[in-house]
Amino acid sequence: MDVFCPYCDAEQEINHDDGFGYEEDMKHEMQCSECEKNFVFTTSISYNYDAEKADCLNGKNHEYKLSRTAPKEFSKMICEYCDDERELTDEERVTFNIGTKESYFEKLK
Repeated sequence: MDVFCPYCDAEQEINHDDGFGYEEDMKHEMQCSECEKNFVFTTSISYNYDAEKADCLNGKNHEYKLSRTAPKEFSKMICEYCDDERELTDEERVTFNIGTKESYFEKLK
């Protein structure tokens, strides 16, 4: 549900095909699917922000986890706090049983 009809209070879903109804600061015309009266609506976009601790940006170590990537040879290590990315070390490739990008392309030949 996006809006209520200002005439009959029926729930209305705005069809955003081709970007309809997204532009701010203008009135968009729509017909109620219940009472069939025309009405207008405006669009307001708001932003919400959520703050999280990222101790790794304040001198602590990054907490890297393996990305979920296909094919797995293109996986990276991503910090769970700040999203920093790095390539896998040779030791991590052995631990996770992941070959290199080069070995992936060799298999394709």
